[in-house]
Amino acid sequence: MPEPKAKRRRVSEETKTYNLEEVFCVKFNPDVEELWKWACSSNTDNPQDSLYPLLNLKLCGVFKYLQDFKDKKENTLFKDQKGKPASKDKGKGEDKNRVSEESVKLHMLDREWQCPPEFQPCARNKSHLFGFWRDTPTENPIFVVEKKKGCGVITPVATDLFDLIRVLGKREKVSPSKDLDKLINKHASTEDLRRITAARNKTVVAKTFNKIGIVVPISKNDVGYRPLTMTYAELDKMLTKSCETEDEAKKDKILAPFDECINYIQFANDECDYGMGFEMGMCVYSHATSRNFMGTISSLLPLSYDLLGRTLYSKIMRKTCEEAESGSML
Repeated sequence: MPEPKAKRRRVSEETKTYNLEEVFCVKFNPDVEELWKWACSSNTDNPQDSLYPLLNLKLCGVFKYLQDFKDKKENTLFKDQKGKPASKDKGKGEDKNRVSEESVKLHMLDREWQCPPEFQPCARNKSHLFGFWRDTPTENPIFVVEKKKGCGVITPVATDLFDLIRVLGKREKVSPSKDLDKLINKHASTEDLRRITAARNKTVVAKTFNKIGIVVPISKNDVGYRPLTMTYAELDKMLTKSCETEDEAKKDKILAPFDECINYIQFANDECDYGMGFEMGMCVYSHATSRNFMGTISSLLPLSYDLLGRTLYSKIMRKTCEEAESGSML
């Protein structure tokens, strides 16, 4: 089953100057650089806050890197202990030898718990975190998604950053300045979000609890995915009830079908149906009780990404679990 591909857009020399694709090991659309140029002219001291007066929106993630690039002329996150620039990846994001710890570190900027590696934060307000969505590290962002703080559900909200400004402006019933409105009309994608989402939905093998779902390649012989041995309603009930009791014997009894399914996942992986473990891992990660199942998440999801050849995502997920366990992640 083919995966949807976002339209490849021309990358300017300015983006190459920032080295975004090299240091992040993923592709970016031109909306990042175009919005950043406007942000720098709108608020020279702190471009990340350029949209705050209009939308109470702060640019984050990749824009935090660009802010440091602007202020320091060279990114301090890419310095080794001797003060020399650390090596930068020049690969396309799939070769495990080309994914450095520095790249993973950058992907952790403004990341929250229940943000899967496919979700790259780019803006936030008081209630929501917004980010680019890529099903694989090698594709351009498909669209911009939003996630409410403390909730695992992820929803497509805009085709790109300029469309996001337009959408949020309508929500808040505010109008952008003339120069920003001109920029939106010039650079916002003309593609229809519903069409993009519908095309992607045809490749989604399971919705999981985050609702946006997972995409895995399926061979002509239907190898790549097999369904869980329980319904989402049953899984939800199991995870919730197990966290409501402190009796370990009762907890083990409640989770018996869950543990059995985990065993089946090992057989599925042996037979190249990697989507089963991916689905279970994402369901648990997106659930309200997810922090109580850190061990399950850290064993299922990084392995699933590795098996699917998504090395960068595997490393981001491992780092996410490490930071959550240490208490340094929201």
